[in-house]
Amino acid sequence: MNFFGNDFQAWKLHSLADYVNILVFILAGLLVLKFAIRHMNKQRNHEAAVKKVVKKLKRLAKRPSKLYENAEFHFPDGKKSYDAVVADRSGIYIVKAYGWGTKIYGAPEGEVWRREDPRRKEEFPNPLIELKDGAERIRAVLRENGIDRIKIMPLVVFADNYQTPELYLGYGSFSTTYQELKGWYKMQSGTKEIQYDFERVVSILEKLQGMS
Repeated sequence: MNFFGNDFQAWKLHSLADYVNILVFILAGLLVLKFAIRHMNKQRNHEAAVKKVVKKLKRLAKRPSKLYENAEFHFPDGKKSYDAVVADRSGIYIVKAYGWGTKIYGAPEGEVWRREDPRRKEEFPNPLIELKDGAERIRAVLRENGIDRIKIMPLVVFADNYQTPELYLGYGSFSTTYQELKGWYKMQSGTKEIQYDFERVVSILEKLQGMS
């Protein structure tokens, strides 16, 4: 009984060479898959996450805008480091990026959050604590320079490239995924008008970085 019709004969293996060829084809496919998975896993780290989040923010931030990657700001009581700081027409965003984690659990007011993937779990400090502290530090410096009304807010981006992370963080977490960053950013910075003295604020930020 022929369930597949007469054309199925073309799919039969007739010689040892046919078996060798199909085996080589399968092995080649497995090697390609192995290297693809290895490359993907190499990108699931903090440094790679920062680079791709910064690259995307550069595309999203409309002019005028200024982005500081791996920013080191020198405050009166010491130096603080941030993955990125973005100043655009709507305000300032202090950014923290994470390279792995397909499920993220926590609460905006909690001290510890947790991230997971199929192979591991890890607790880590709530990034909002550090980012909100940074926002208040920058706000204090701006106030000393006569700039009071400006939006300064944290932005946490989970950038696992294995899949879009699932966030269980509650309202007010200032968090999004790399895949959903465009929508989040447009919603927060949708204003068409510059909301503050942009050039003056950038000048102050660059002084904090020791750039001038």
